[in-house]
Amino acid sequence: MTQSVVSERTLSTDRAGSRAWWFLGTLAVLRNPAGTPRTPAVIELTVPPGGSPPAHVHDQLDDSFLLLEGELVVRCGDQFRVASQGDYFVLPSGEQHTFRVTSPTPAKMLLIHSDDSFLQFIEAVGTPTYERRLPPAATPTPDVEEVTRACEAHGARFVGPSLEPADVEAMVSQRGSTDVVNGPINHISLHVADVGASERWYTAAFGLVRVDGEVADDGRGHVVLVSPAAGWLITLLGPSEPMVGHIAFTCADRAELVRWHEALPQRGVTTGEITDAPYGSGFVIRDPDGLEMELFAPAPLPG
Repeated sequence: MTQSVVSERTLSTDRAGSRAWWFLGTLAVLRNPAGTPRTPAVIELTVPPGGSPPAHVHDQLDDSFLLLEGELVVRCGDQFRVASQGDYFVLPSGEQHTFRVTSPTPAKMLLIHSDDSFLQFIEAVGTPTYERRLPPAATPTPDVEEVTRACEAHGARFVGPSLEPADVEAMVSQRGSTDVVNGPINHISLHVADVGASERWYTAAFGLVRVDGEVADDGRGHVVLVSPAAGWLITLLGPSEPMVGHIAFTCADRAELVRWHEALPQRGVTTGEITDAPYGSGFVIRDPDGLEMELFAPAPLPG
């Protein structure tokens, strides 16, 4: 008996053979294999850059999704999060929420729903398609009243507008202290042929002052120069083939630096160890080409 049941149902599905709809400017692909239960409903949803649904509430459904590609800003109640590839969200039923795609490329998310109410909504207003791309601009969509009625008929309600770019900017500018935030460029590290000669040139050109380091008579050594007016730094190292060593971005303080040091590995970035100096603390990361960047927290001012 078990063998006959298994033989009548599809054990797996590929993207090309799954049911799909153009759904309110998005592409929705149902990943449940044919003949299997509709729940949990597993739906691959692709949303274009700038896409943002109206704020809405699901009466019974926890809106869960894994972000596969792209970036989003997600608002749920009074909270918001910046979402990137690999982040998983569970937005509770009864809580209004929405999002906006902030990446220059489409966002692709895998919805995992415990009931099929949202799937029924897609089936009610979507246009079945065999194409695996976002709908063309000329694709007709149902009128607002029809979409609103269908939404309410399938366990959800629109309760507010979509997120606009100004909304995203305001939310990001008001983010809490638990979010890691990088500031402007803090300093540039330069490899030079003669540290002494370069120090004299940079101090004369920009009015910089040495805050650390030493230089031998033959031009070997390292120095850290600071702009008293603007606070930015230049580090000179040599003798060496002239080149830019790395660029450092500012963290507000060492605690912020530590939060970055903890957050970056979760984003797949390997970090160096934090090193401390009289003028501040920092650590180095490298991009795919091996180019160095540093995150740096200046030492607190005396007093």
